[in-house]
Amino acid sequence: MRALVMVLVVAFCAGCLPKIPRQRLSERAKVAVAYIVDPGYSGTPFTPPDALKKAIAAELDDHNLELVEVPLEAVSAQRLTDSRFDALKKAAGEVPFVLLVEQRVHFFSQLDGRYRWEVATTLTASRADGAKASDPFEIPVILMYDHEKEREAIANAASDIANRVGVLMDGVLAGAAGTAVPAAAPKASSTRPSGIYFVMVDRFSNGDRRNDGDAAPEDSQAFHGGDLQGLIDHLDWIQALGFDTVWLSPIFKMRTEKWHGYGAFHGYWTWDLAQLEPKFGDELLLARLRSELDRRKMKLMLDVVLNHVGPDAPLVSAKPHWFHKRGGVTDWNDATQLLMNDVHGLSDLATEQDEVFAYLLGAARRWVPGRQT
Repeated sequence: MRALVMVLVVAFCAGCLPKIPRQRLSERAKVAVAYIVDPGYSGTPFTPPDALKKAIAAELDDHNLELVEVPLEAVSAQRLTDSRFDALKKAAGEVPFVLLVEQRVHFFSQLDGRYRWEVATTLTASRADGAKASDPFEIPVILMYDHEKEREAIANAASDIANRVGVLMDGVLAGAAGTAVPAAAPKASSTRPSGIYFVMVDRFSNGDRRNDGDAAPEDSQAFHGGDLQGLIDHLDWIQALGFDTVWLSPIFKMRTEKWHGYGAFHGYWTWDLAQLEPKFGDELLLARLRSELDRRKMKLMLDVVLNHVGPDAPLVSAKPHWFHKRGGVTDWNDATQLLMNDVHGLSDLATEQDEVFAYLLGAARRWVPGRQT
């Protein structure tokens, strides 16, 4: 399939963790570590490849921590993080520090002959007698070959995961009074870390009630009236939080009626990428948003749905040959079905077709300043 990538957001939320200087214990100590990779949809849990274990061991060694691996069986009977962490602490005995590494890996898409996987990881750590610290995150991985699966994806992400372990353990060690030696004294920062602020437009702020239409805030599945004007009104607030980029949920013409009882307010049931959804505003208002962001030296990310169209979208009847029409996914372990079948009844676009690719690329470029089609 030809690659069509409009936005790739990597959820490395380094700003979500405390900004703590590098820590190293003055005396060597042990840390009990348990690894568990949960199967995607079926099968039994397993441990990650040695590449990840070695990377984490090296990171812990840099903190003067000696890794003691706890067998998978100690935590595999549990399903929840808290229960697994309690089981790990029990198995660790007198070891002063504990670290739980939980992972789930799934195939995401095929791009230009390459295979994208998502490595979801949750790190949980503490001093044996202290409060827990946690860091959940996802890392996208591109693999070259069809035979490469979960283990190869984890190995590919090993360095990034180990770095996150280091940041998490910095916080744990800094909280272990009398045992950690800071690399440098913490200093108050006059600047905030930059980052991306995601806005679910309908749910954010209602800045213009004239476009509310049938908005019903008391109904969790209905539109609530949020719009681009409401976002403009709060840009100073978002910037003050430390964010320099605003990522909007889809704002293009969409299905606005419920479907099988589920609401359409999220915007991912797109009908027409060439038009804006009137409930959110018009092109003049979008241009004003762009101008207000520029004035603040902030950036804008538009979420463009490229994989499918919304229920009953006019494009399905107008261009039926643009869709795979393979029916729904029946085997969630089948990469071909995940790539080409309909998910939750949403008609899947055949983006490998030149005509479809050209349509989507042109529609997306229409909204890039200076790149009108």
